[in-house]
Amino acid sequence: MRNKIEILLFLVFIAFFGLGYLVLEQRDFSEMENRYLEQCPKFTWKGFVDGEFTEKFETYTADQILGKDVFVKSNVAVNRVLGITEINQVYIGKEGYLIQDYQEPGEVLEDNIRYLQAFAEENPEIDMTFLISPNVNEIYPEYLPAYAETYSQESVIDRLQTSLEGRMTVVDVTEVLREHKGEALYYKTDHHWTTLGAYYAYEELCGTLELEPTPIEQYQCLEVAEPFYGSLYSKVPLFEQESDSVELYRNPKGEYKVTVVGEQQTKDSMFDMEYVNRKDKYSIFFGGNYPLLVIESNSENDEKILILKDSYANCMVPMLADHYGEIHMMDLRYYHEDVSEYIEEQGIQKVIFIHNVDFISTDNNFLWL
Repeated sequence: MRNKIEILLFLVFIAFFGLGYLVLEQRDFSEMENRYLEQCPKFTWKGFVDGEFTEKFETYTADQILGKDVFVKSNVAVNRVLGITEINQVYIGKEGYLIQDYQEPGEVLEDNIRYLQAFAEENPEIDMTFLISPNVNEIYPEYLPAYAETYSQESVIDRLQTSLEGRMTVVDVTEVLREHKGEALYYKTDHHWTTLGAYYAYEELCGTLELEPTPIEQYQCLEVAEPFYGSLYSKVPLFEQESDSVELYRNPKGEYKVTVVGEQQTKDSMFDMEYVNRKDKYSIFFGGNYPLLVIESNSENDEKILILKDSYANCMVPMLADHYGEIHMMDLRYYHEDVSEYIEEQGIQKVIFIHNVDFISTDNNFLWL
């Protein structure tokens, strides 16, 4: 009798979730995971024989399973009960912080340094500056769970400074961030720094570039009312997780024209407010990442500069836009043309790199330099 009940329950379970695939509308995009989901693949004999159909169908069933988000959260909750403090390479830290693990970088970092050296040597007439930002684990190691250790990002920054000496100026913002660590410099649920953290780094960069930073009091500070759950929350969705909030610093005197190169898009703002009601609220800054953007402002300085960046730059560039007549913002994850040729064609006078330590340690796209 017991076996029959178990078989019946199993069949009901299979039927319930199987019915979910047939009745419920497929989701194109997961707000929780911030990615597009696999759709039901079309059956072909060729795809079946070579395994492509089976592989896609397996991904489809995993992506579209009924109640997936609840299952993921429940799995995280079980791990918490078991005392596990690292899930999907993210530590469940103190004070509500989720902290990305960072371990000693390998060949990727060394390769990236060589690409940077070669790029600087190829363009000796261009003034180059590299702003490097540590991640939250370097500024708030006390928020890591007990017995958790991450690799020293300060040693990585020292390695970068030594390797690029004489080729470009490296701006290390670690100390200025430590000076303000009592403030909210990083999101608790996302891997980025906050706009306030970016502002302190911007001040430090202005000192190197001999610019007068805009006083923070002169910005209109706009706080997005909707709660923000970022990229780390997508990996570790805790039921009890405290949300973040996103702030925008807007210069009321600034006028801007933002062109998405290759997409025939022109905007008059660096903030895309469509993302206010989406999970990925950090994409409010420029609407996310693009291969190439051109920002024109009403700055009296008509200098053309190129910013090569990761997404840490997205909330800082609106501040820098007030200092340059034209900023070309390039992301090597998506821009795979000749950068040196672009510099020459556009009459670029200065290059600024804005990256975080984890990015330069793990990203493989510096080869496009």
